[in-house]
Amino acid sequence: MGDITLKINEIAIEYFSDNNSKFAKTMGTSEANIRNYRNGTLPKIDFLIKLSEKLEINFEWLLLDKGQKNRQNSESIDSDYTLEQKDQGKMPKVVTVDKSGSDNIVLVPVKAAAGYLTGYGDSKFIQKLPSYNFPNLSHGTYRMFQISGHSMYPTLHDKSFVVGEWVENWARDIKDDRVYVIVSITDGIVVKRVLNRIEKYGSLYCKSDNRREYPSFQINPKDIIEVWEYKMHLSFELPNPADLYERVNDLEAKIMFLESRVKK
Repeated sequence: MGDITLKINEIAIEYFSDNNSKFAKTMGTSEANIRNYRNGTLPKIDFLIKLSEKLEINFEWLLLDKGQKNRQNSESIDSDYTLEQKDQGKMPKVVTVDKSGSDNIVLVPVKAAAGYLTGYGDSKFIQKLPSYNFPNLSHGTYRMFQISGHSMYPTLHDKSFVVGEWVENWARDIKDDRVYVIVSITDGIVVKRVLNRIEKYGSLYCKSDNRREYPSFQINPKDIIEVWEYKMHLSFELPNPADLYERVNDLEAKIMFLESRVKK
């Protein structure tokens, strides 16, 4: 038991920077459980199997102290890697199809967002979610997410439904200033306008359209689970053009103010 505790603490420090919350989100468990495991409580075998699979750790090393820590030819979650290679050929872990064999568009409503972070690879969880078909979205792999909040206002309203197409290669296929649904272990499910700086700085920079109230932030690719590119959305509210006019008027006023200061 003591050896397992030491190894879990080692993993927590190496893979999650000693952050119990991040560790718990990755494993789909509670911070309390992680604290208990780090303090000497023996984890169930299911937890150890999942830990081995998630981080590509040699299960014999973890349980019996045999062999090397990492599986042969595997990479640490925190090691440097080329996303061009790591994400090439990846597809969603679970897709559902209709009677004709075409992919369904699975809906992840707000109330299921937390469960999706751990259930995205669980066929039983995905099959319980509602699914739909839309015209002109029959070629490709799509998923629909309900957004919450006003960070993308006025482009997207609170409780809108965003349909995104699966992005296979993040470094190559994520284009600047387009809208994406990003599923990550650190930020959950977010819909943002993105700047791709993976190759240059090793990060994606996420911007809200409502930048007065919601600051931009960055996401490390190693924390990302899935990326979906915006294709369409469903909303029950119409955008108010007055909001745009107010922004333009405010900008014009600022320019006039700066011009007057420069002339003085």
